[in-house]
Amino acid sequence: MKKIRLALAIIIFTVSLSLLIWGFWPAERETRVQPISPSEMQLPTPQSLRFDGLSASLSPLYPAA
Repeated sequence: MKKIRLALAIIIFTVSLSLLIWGFWPAERETRVQPISPSEMQLPTPQSLRFDGLSASLSPLYPAA
């Protein structure tokens, strides 16, 4: 029984140590270029915001039903 417990402890220790080393391993650097058109960078105008009590919605995106 003592040998089984010792073997199980060594297995758990080895697995946890390998996961710890893998967690601290430096990630591969990755760069992505996302083109953004100028029309996507514009803020909505105050006239396009419609206030209904406590909630506000963007009228052009979500028209009233």
